[in-house]
Amino acid sequence: MMPYQILYADPPWKYGGSGGTKWRNASTYYKVMTFDELKEFGKKLEPIVCWDSCLLFMWVVNPELPRCIEVGNAWGFRYITTAFFWYKMRANVGNYTMPQVEQCLLFKIGKIPSDRVRNPGVKSYYESLYGEPVNGHSRKPDEFRKRIQAMYPKSNKLELFARDNYYGWDAYGNQVRYSIYL
Repeated sequence: MMPYQILYADPPWKYGGSGGTKWRNASTYYKVMTFDELKEFGKKLEPIVCWDSCLLFMWVVNPELPRCIEVGNAWGFRYITTAFFWYKMRANVGNYTMPQVEQCLLFKIGKIPSDRVRNPGVKSYYESLYGEPVNGHSRKPDEFRKRIQAMYPKSNKLELFARDNYYGWDAYGNQVRYSIYL
């Protein structure tokens, strides 16, 4: 199996909730994993990561941001910055405010992949429009894969916890048609 320079992950976070809410959580839609299970999952990545230069784009859950960063660290990566903000226009129910923004953090091992396109015009902010199709709970727009592709056109890419297969990307997940084995 080839080493990957780009990992893109939307982990199935299990967090929050006391069970007394009328709102459905992620486990209604797919199998979730605890923070400890996700940290342990990192061991599966060891043989496939390019340890000289690899980036991890990881979607996080804002109420548990420090624990999400711990997961990236447990996978061997160092937190760098927020890569993307996704403004969804529709609000979710929250404990304090009604969140409408998700963020994708950027982590790194070693150097930046050598195929980086300098100044590809990729912006960190993306706004879903009213009427844009919602393709399932927590499913991210294809736009983010396109932006990563524009920045790193030749790097080997793997989407973790994928739901669909995309041209130019390998996929790992129990909802995709063709998944690599970890």
